[in-house]
Amino acid sequence: MAGTDSERQGTLGPIRFQRAVPYVLSVVVLLTVSSVAGAEDVYLSIEKGFGEKISVALPLFEGIGGMVDASDIRDVLTFDLSNSGHFSVIENLEFVDETEADDRASGSVAFPEWLALGGEILVKGSFEAGLSEFSVEAVVYDLGQGKAILGRSYSGEAGLWRDAVHSLSNDIVALIAGERGIALSKIAFVSNVTGTKQVYVMDYDGENRRRITRDDLLAIYPDWFPDGKRLAYTRYRGQRQESCAVSVTSGVVQRLTSFPGLNAFVAVSPRGGDVAMSLSRDGNTEIYRLTAEGTNPKRLTFGRSTESSPCWSPDGRRIAFVSDRSGSPQVYVMNSAGGTAERLTYTGSYNTSPDWSPKGDLIAYTSTVDGVYQICTVDVETKEVVRLTTGRENKEDPSWAPDGRHLVYSMMSGGKSNLYMLDIYEQEPLRLTSGGGDYLSPAWSF
Repeated sequence: MAGTDSERQGTLGPIRFQRAVPYVLSVVVLLTVSSVAGAEDVYLSIEKGFGEKISVALPLFEGIGGMVDASDIRDVLTFDLSNSGHFSVIENLEFVDETEADDRASGSVAFPEWLALGGEILVKGSFEAGLSEFSVEAVVYDLGQGKAILGRSYSGEAGLWRDAVHSLSNDIVALIAGERGIALSKIAFVSNVTGTKQVYVMDYDGENRRRITRDDLLAIYPDWFPDGKRLAYTRYRGQRQESCAVSVTSGVVQRLTSFPGLNAFVAVSPRGGDVAMSLSRDGNTEIYRLTAEGTNPKRLTFGRSTESSPCWSPDGRRIAFVSDRSGSPQVYVMNSAGGTAERLTYTGSYNTSPDWSPKGDLIAYTSTVDGVYQICTVDVETKEVVRLTTGRENKEDPSWAPDGRHLVYSMMSGGKSNLYMLDIYEQEPLRLTSGGGDYLSPAWSF
């Protein structure tokens, strides 16, 4: 498993990196709705069964300025839409660009030609990439109806051009699939690329990685605060553990707790105001609830077993956690004020790292299957278990995306740990990280 024995603190191992919360951009990408005739009254006629994807044509956008290439914009759009789970992007780019050239020459949209390519949705656009500012305008067409259904423009600082494109992707997902897009979400994680484990943040697609903690004290177990401005985490000052909060913009650190013994697995309530964590201040490792400032600790579990790795339900009313009270680590659920706990997992001899889906129906967790750590989900109501991963590599610490469809987790392969994204319906993992060092403990933002 990831981490050292000193980090694990007890029998349960590194067993949770809870669902994260929104990351706030230092520069807001401005969105304005442009005038597209009839767009407000047009509804899609495309009907798809479950698992069927909508075909999208993505010709190169027309551009002014050399700071961003049109192919880069198309690559970002292709990644976002293809990995949303709702779209398939037409791969024959030669025919796509030829048809677009004909459109530009005629000054109109040749709907029959786009349909002949197999497209159902067409996205056209233009951009201006200056030294200080980037702007992009896009129009989305329903090819079956032969009408524009969305027209918007986005702008922001030049260095944030990817966020403008991600905003467009999210709007397309929301309009056509009726789901919240994840393209602007962030992933916090731990890496030892500099030698000591520190907390980092990156875009959901693995781009724009940046280090957040910089005091060179061992930092583990990140989780997001609801305002998206801070991350909670555990750090080691010598042999002593502390729970802390760090600003994702300034890097300023605030110590939350420094009780004797274990101070770990800080889970921030998605409703704000409180955190849950594992403390051994009374001798045994138990779940406690505290204020967001680390004050007024209230003990929620009682017994001789080890209780660890709390995570909150999306409404903040329940807490899932791991306990070995049955003889092996299993996932339990209790009221967020404490009380009787209900056992959720019965299959698997070692179940850890629970994370509650934003939709409230599933909890993802790590389970030992034939001696290998795999990612599974359990239905909160029916207790039905679904195994999501296979293979002999250890996979750990799942964290949900805000759409409740995607997970990020760490996988050890060839002696190195990297982060992978997984669509729980398609179950084809996509590697997000590369390079030196290990990448661990992911926490996905809202």
